[in-house]
Amino acid sequence: MTDTPTMHPPQPLSDLSDDALDWQVLLHSGHATAADQARYQRWCQLSPAHAEAALEAQALWQDIGQAPTAQAFQAQPIRRRRHWAAGIAAAVVLLVAGVGGWQRAPVWLADYYTGLGERRSITLADGSRVLLNSASALDVRYNASERRVALQAGEALFETAADPRPFVVETAGEAVQGSHATFSVRRDGQVVLAKGEAKVGERELAVAPDASAQTAWQRGKLIFNGKPLGQVLAELERYQQGRILLSDQKLAALEVSGVFDLDEPQALLRTLEQRYGLKVTYLPWLAVVH
Repeated sequence: MTDTPTMHPPQPLSDLSDDALDWQVLLHSGHATAADQARYQRWCQLSPAHAEAALEAQALWQDIGQAPTAQAFQAQPIRRRRHWAAGIAAAVVLLVAGVGGWQRAPVWLADYYTGLGERRSITLADGSRVLLNSASALDVRYNASERRVALQAGEALFETAADPRPFVVETAGEAVQGSHATFSVRRDGQVVLAKGEAKVGERELAVAPDASAQTAWQRGKLIFNGKPLGQVLAELERYQQGRILLSDQKLAALEVSGVFDLDEPQALLRTLEQRYGLKVTYLPWLAVVH
């Protein structure tokens, strides 16, 4: 049996790059022992591929802005409120009131779309490649003068093919134009440039130093490094049915680090329980973290 980290999501990560990232989470957690360090060194020496994956993971961990050691993991167990049941009741009311609008279905009339938790790869007429994330929708409006697409919902990763016509993505009232580029666009207007050149309106974008982490969803992963729990839960909601709510908003600032598998979204909630002393109560279409 090969050495693997003692702290990992319930579903083991399969490929070397993900195992290497999991090692980084452990080694920077504040709980790594001398034995863990030795096991990591042995893991790195298993093959040249292991060593290469380790170097890439170390570089990625630095790129995504590693916080001081143990910052994300050394928080003391959260003192839970005795009377959080009222928070659940309020959450159920919010759920019923917002069931028709909080999590809109994909735009089924769009040219391409995905359901919750689904990812879909598309090759457009010019050879450009598009990867649609969960609950996303895209319309294609190519003509003789430009290659224009409209992101109607969700998120997409674009790898533009060489073509004299500009490649333009409409989203959130803005236009993103890429040239020989790889970039992701979200419906809320967030753009991450991974390679090449792109601009939003007249604003030129720089390649994001943590682009690999921000677009890890294309590999079926979510990577968090010192992210507030509120943001982590909001991100997780995009990949599964139902709401995820906090019984106490003071928990929203709790910093979370880890590499998680999108094919097992509930494993992230189980990991939060195990690592951070939290509890999750499941109701129909609702999970309450407290």
